Amino acid sequence: MKIYLAPMEGITTYVFRNAFEKYYGGVDKYFTPFLTASHLKGRERRDVDPDNNCVEQLVPQILTNDAGLFVKIAEQLMELGYREVNLNLGCPSGTVVSKGRGAGFLDRTDELERFLYEIYDKLAGKNLPQDTKMNISIKSRLGVEFLSEWDDILAIYQKYPVSEIIVHPRLRNEFYNGEVHLNLFLKTFSAMKQTPICYNGDITDTYSFDDILWNNMNMFKENDQDICLMIGRGVLMNPLLPMELRRHMDYLQENVISDDEQRGLRSDKETFRSFISEIAEEYITEMSNEKQVVMKMKELWSYFSKGLGLDGKMLKQIHKAERLSDYKSAVQMILSQW
Repeated sequence: MKIYLAPMEGITTYVFRNAFEKYYGGVDKYFTPFLTASHLKGRERRDVDPDNNCVEQLVPQILTNDAGLFVKIAEQLMELGYREVNLNLGCPSGTVVSKGRGAGFLDRTDELERFLYEIYDKLAGKNLPQDTKMNISIKSRLGVEFLSEWDDILAIYQKYPVSEIIVHPRLRNEFYNGEVHLNLFLKTFSAMKQTPICYNGDITDTYSFDDILWNNMNMFKENDQDICLMIGRGVLMNPLLPMELRRHMDYLQENVISDDEQRGLRSDKETFRSFISEIAEEYITEMSNEKQVVMKMKELWSYFSKGLGLDGKMLKQIHKAERLSDYKSAVQMILSQW
C-alpha cells in the first residue's frame, strides 16, 4: 500500500512535513502546496529547497493554465534536482476556479488538451534525452458541474504519458460534500490501463478506508497495482493515521482483528507535544512576526482539535491567544487535561 500526504495550502509546508516525518511518518510521498510564481523565490523557493526538506520523496505541485509558465516552473525545479511535478486540476476554491485554474480548467477541454500537449511535449517528449525528462503526474477532479464530463476528460488524459493520476471523485461544484462517486473512480482503471492510479477523498480512519478502498480493492488487484491513497485532513485530525492504516491493512490481509486499531491522537501525548512544539519553533525561525506564528498554529489546531475531541471552550483558549506566550499557555492547559 502506498500513502501520500495531500498538499494543503499554507499548512503542509516544509516545516510541517519535516516534523511529521520525524515524529509520525508512514508516508511514501509528500506533495508541496501549489506553486504559481514564474520565478521561484521567497516562501515558494524555501518550501521546495532541498536543503529545507528532510523527507525522502517530495513532489512539487504546480497550479496554472499557462503551459509556458508550467514549463518555466518545472525547469527551475529540475535544476533543483526534482524529476516529478504534479499538475493541480483539482482545487475547487472559487478564487482559483474563477481564473480557469485547478478544477476550473476541467470544463475547458480544448484549452486543456492544448496545454497538456505542450507541457508533455516540452518536458516529457519521446525525443528528449532521458536525463532531461520530467515526470508529470496529475491530481484531478471528475469535472466542474456534470458527471458526464469525466469521460471527455479521461479521453484527453489517455493521450499523454501521465506518470500517475490522483483522483478525487467529486465534481468541483460538490466541493467536499456528499458521497464520492466510486463508480467513476473505477472507470479510471479501464481508461488509464498503463498509468498508476491513486485515490483521494474522505479517508479519515480505518472505517472509511474499509468502506471506500478495502471493499473495492479488486480494482487495484485486477490492474496489478498496489492500493494507493492520498490523505490530507485525516492526517491533520490524527497524525497517527498513516501508520494506523498500514497496521490495519496488515490485520486485514492476515485476517487478524486488533483491539488497538483506533488508538487515535490521544494515545501518545508526549510525541504530539514534541511534534507541535517543533512546528511552532521552526515557524518562529521562519517568520519575523510572532502573530503570524500564532495564526499558523491556530489554523493547525482547528484540525488537531477534532482529533482530540476538544470542546469549544478549550479550543477558545487557543483562538484567543495573540502572543506566543498566550498560545503556549493554552496548549499546556489542553495537554494537562489530555
